[in-house]
Amino acid sequence: MFNWFAWAGQGGGYQIQGRQAFDEIQQAKLSQWLEHAVSATRKTLGPYPFEMQLILHPRKANQPVPWANTWREGRQTVHFYVDPRFPEQKFIDDWTAYHEISHLAIPYLGSWNSWFAEGFASFMQYQIMAEAGVLDTSLEAAYRAKIAPQVRWYNSQYSAATVARRLMQNRQYPPAYWGGAWFFVVADGQLQQNYGRSLTQLLSRYQECCRMTDQNIEQLLDSWDGLLQKPLFVPLHKQFETAPAKVFFREWFSAEDTGSNG
Repeated sequence: MFNWFAWAGQGGGYQIQGRQAFDEIQQAKLSQWLEHAVSATRKTLGPYPFEMQLILHPRKANQPVPWANTWREGRQTVHFYVDPRFPEQKFIDDWTAYHEISHLAIPYLGSWNSWFAEGFASFMQYQIMAEAGVLDTSLEAAYRAKIAPQVRWYNSQYSAATVARRLMQNRQYPPAYWGGAWFFVVADGQLQQNYGRSLTQLLSRYQECCRMTDQNIEQLLDSWDGLLQKPLFVPLHKQFETAPAKVFFREWFSAEDTGSNG
């Protein structure tokens, strides 16, 4: 039996499917969790100009959301594999929904640019959690805790994008994701220092102007620079693609650290 729950509001709203696999109490808990996740994401990144489809699947695990992934063909969809035995607060405190829903704020960019998409969602998950009051540390501490263990991979003469792509190909996802997230930490720092605005503020404007028309990374970066009316993202992306990774990550390395992975 087809079972779905729809929510509509400013922006496109969302639908929840797969609720029939859970009992009534579990359905209510999971619906409240997803409502919180969508609302928190919209508050940080702005209303999405389309309706999201959120699909629930039962999965026994040692965490509330052991797996999730997005589907971008046709409807903008997120599949969540969840263990409903966990209390609602455990779901709200979990990063997964914020990460996956963040993916939908930008177009699908293809596997070649997966480091960019995953870095974007990894960066945004903590922005959303901080604004929602569910991040248990500062933003700086949260990023440092995730990025610091991975920077050794980027002490290389190869470009940061080349390193990240190799890591993705080898299924070494944490260093690829958080290496990509460093791009957005740097971009956000430059935005705030030079333009007095944050990346999340820029994204809110992007949803209105360009989300439904951009189809690749070049258009996306051009749109972001167009909103600034000055070049920031295009040259920063070029540096990530061409400069030695150890240059882009230089502030993580001490002057004595002359080793290299490439």
